[in-house]
This record gives sequence, C-alpha cells and structure tokens, in this order.
Amino acid sequence: MNQLPAVDQQKKASVFWVGLSAVAFNDEDEKIPLSPSTRSGALVAEIENPFHSSLSFYKTNVVKCLPLKKDKIRYPAQHEMEKCYPNLEAETKQLKPKVVFLLGKQVATFVLSKLNLTEYELDENFNYEVFLIDGVCYVPIHHPSFVLVYKRKAMDVYISQIRSLIRKKCVRKTVTRSSV
Repeated sequence: MNQLPAVDQQKKASVFWVGLSAVAFNDEDEKIPLSPSTRSGALVAEIENPFHSSLSFYKTNVVKCLPLKKDKIRYPAQHEMEKCYPNLEAETKQLKPKVVFLLGKQVATFVLSKLNLTEYELDENFNYEVFLIDGVCYVPIHHPSFVLVYKRKAMDVYISQIRSLIRKKCVRKTVTRSSV
C-alpha cells in the first residue's frame, strides 16, 4: 500500500531543500519532506535555525511519492524522476527561491542535467560549487544522511559551510546562465 505524496505547505521560500523521494511515515509523523522527526530533517532544521526570523524554507523531493517494490522502499527509477520533474520546476517557478540545495549525488546529477550542467563536484571538505541559473543559486551538497553516517566528525564544518552559503546568498558563483 502506498502513501499520499509528501508536500511542504510553505507558500513562499528563500531556500529550497531538494531530496530524492518521500520516506515512509507513521500516522503520528509530520508528513512533509525532511520532517524534523527524521535524522536528516533534524540536521536540516539545525542548519536553518539561525535564519528562521529572516528567511523562509521549503522542503521538497524530486519524486513526491514513496517508491515501493513489493512493499519495500526503493530508489526511484530514472523514468519516475523524469515524470515528476515538472512538479519541481513548477514549485521553483511559483515560490522563487534564491537558493536550491540539491541533496546528494543522485538528486544533483539529475537536476543539474535538466539544467544542462553535467559536471560538478561534491567536495570532501564541503566547499560546494554554486551554479547561478536564472537568478537562482543551485548548490549540490552531500545528503544530510551521508554526513550523519560517514562524516559525523566533520558535521560542524558541513553545517558551517551551508550556513555560510545561505548567509551570503551564494556569493561563490561558478556558472552563470540567464536561460537554459
């Protein structure tokens, strides 16, 4: 049995967080992407905390539904991401974020390819590349779950680097495009 799509209810956003797909929710869980009740969502909330009085945040996924195969959660297939991508485009156009954080290699590779960018790096020291497209900074970053599992000792650096990009509204621009 599948669940309804997970969608944030925010109506404006300075900063987007884009994950891959929905996670399974319990009845008592807040049913939004990157919910603070999850470990990854709690880390995102910690990053956002100093900015809540001045910025708005929106959490979304490339694939809004929970991908299942024989009742087991799986990564979404390429064709599912392709089919769902127009929803992400619509959210971006409607909410007009200044910064879009692409969480993890799979999301970054997919979204950047849709924007005609095929090369980027996820720097081991969290010095992230910024791509300015149509006035929006797209920033591929490590997924919070990767940091929680494999880079726990560097968590403060991760948080600091992302906060710095938010604070500066992505000054470190590497590619500028007015239209794709």
